[in-house]
Amino acid sequence: MDGKKTGSRSGSSREIIVQSSILAAAQLIARIIGLIYRIPLQRIAGDVAMGYYSYAFDIYSILLLLSTNGVPVAVVKLISGSRARHDAVNEKRVLVTTLIWTLIVGALVGGITVIFAEKIAILFFGSELVEVAPSLRVLGATIFLCCVMSTFRGYFQGLGTMIPTAVSEVVEQILNALFSVGAAWILVAQGPAYAAMGGTVGTCVGALASLIFLLITFILYRPSLEKRVKADTEHKPQEYGKVAKTFALILVPVVLSNVFYQINALIDSSMYSHILTSLGYSPDLISSIYGVYVSKYKTIANVPLPVAYALAVAIIPGLTQAVMGGRMDEAREKTGTIIKFCMIVAIPSTVGIAVLGGPIVQLLFNDSSDLARNLMVTGSPYVLFYSLSAVLIGVLQGIDKMKEPIINAVISLAIHVVFVFVLLRFADMNIYAVSYTNIFYGFTMCVLNLLSLRKYMGYRQELLKTFILPGIASGIMGFLTFIVYRVLLLATHHNSIACIIGILAAIVIYAAALILIRGITEEEIAQFPKGQKIVSLLKKVRLL
Repeated sequence: MDGKKTGSRSGSSREIIVQSSILAAAQLIARIIGLIYRIPLQRIAGDVAMGYYSYAFDIYSILLLLSTNGVPVAVVKLISGSRARHDAVNEKRVLVTTLIWTLIVGALVGGITVIFAEKIAILFFGSELVEVAPSLRVLGATIFLCCVMSTFRGYFQGLGTMIPTAVSEVVEQILNALFSVGAAWILVAQGPAYAAMGGTVGTCVGALASLIFLLITFILYRPSLEKRVKADTEHKPQEYGKVAKTFALILVPVVLSNVFYQINALIDSSMYSHILTSLGYSPDLISSIYGVYVSKYKTIANVPLPVAYALAVAIIPGLTQAVMGGRMDEAREKTGTIIKFCMIVAIPSTVGIAVLGGPIVQLLFNDSSDLARNLMVTGSPYVLFYSLSAVLIGVLQGIDKMKEPIINAVISLAIHVVFVFVLLRFADMNIYAVSYTNIFYGFTMCVLNLLSLRKYMGYRQELLKTFILPGIASGIMGFLTFIVYRVLLLATHHNSIACIIGILAAIVIYAAALILIRGITEEEIAQFPKGQKIVSLLKKVRLL
């Protein structure tokens, strides 16, 4: 029997692309809002305060990973499994169990962070950077809110809809932007540490608003769940202890893989601050340079990544159901589709940042320094490797190979730490050491994860339409976009005009080039949201 026909509609390749597009669009909007509000926040607070802000977020990100990050994936797997069996009784038990779990863990981790903020800051960054603590306290409260939120996001994603998560992320970021800028403006007179803390206030308020939205959505959905539970006379409820054990067995590998995958940022900032202090750099200079790296370069470089993260989340339910049904051909087909879709976005984003990254930093942050411009150019491959790696991790988790991302991340992290230390301590490469080794870390993860997929699901990566043709189209785009930007800059003497028109030109040039060299087919375009309308438009302009 054909696996594709027997798979649920929510697991089809087209549905995966549609749902991931919804989530990716929301995350992209959220990232753009985040990028926009960073402009006034940066100008109000200054580079030193943004350095404190970035240091606090490095710790916050890891604590969030430990307490929250694996929860949506674990809930998605359990809920999608229950849905595949039409087991509404235990679907509800999964929700109750994970909600209790996140309430306890969130209160514990968040409380410890608030109480011991100063000691945590000194432990990771040294006594010279103890002023990271005020920001860390606010983020500790945010951890609790995000923990509870993660259960509801995972639940709705497990049902096969990304809309509640997508809307909650946009709501979260809008309020984050408003309150971050406002609080920083009020507190900046108290000094850089409090200006940085003001920036984190918005993060907390945004998380609270997002949680409230998800709670209201669930309250509206709850009667439907209760109706299905009453109608389900086929399944017996599992003991809560057994559900918790199953949840933990999925959660722990996901958390460990994500922690080892992303802990490099905290390791980087800790090694960077300690080693540069030992080399005689002043605390303000260390924080200022790191602030440029995180709040400018990383902020812009991270904008395209939501597409990869959304794909990684959206593919898990479909892969879980395919594997449970023994349909490995279907799993391989979904994997190929998702990787190609990811590369269609990641490759031109990488080239675009290399070509226009400097002008974009100047446009957004009024920073034309060599440091900011060079970071954008040399650090652009980060987008490609982290996008691909995120999708590959999602695929491995979807086929129940939970340990593989952990092993691969540990190997990559060990290599990464050695390179960071050598380049910082002996080559004195400053922040470039962090940037280069992050790129190499992402590349290593991609190679190891692809080898794991070949081993466990017989997946062999198609190269021409996934990498080569998008690469050719991106090269054409980069060359022509550079010419457009330079001509407009010479003609107008305004970076803002040349940059904005250059970005719009890059989108049009890339899309046209990709279609003309047959890097994407009419059938593939039709799978996108509003795909038939896009096809009709392209036919009218004779690109198809």
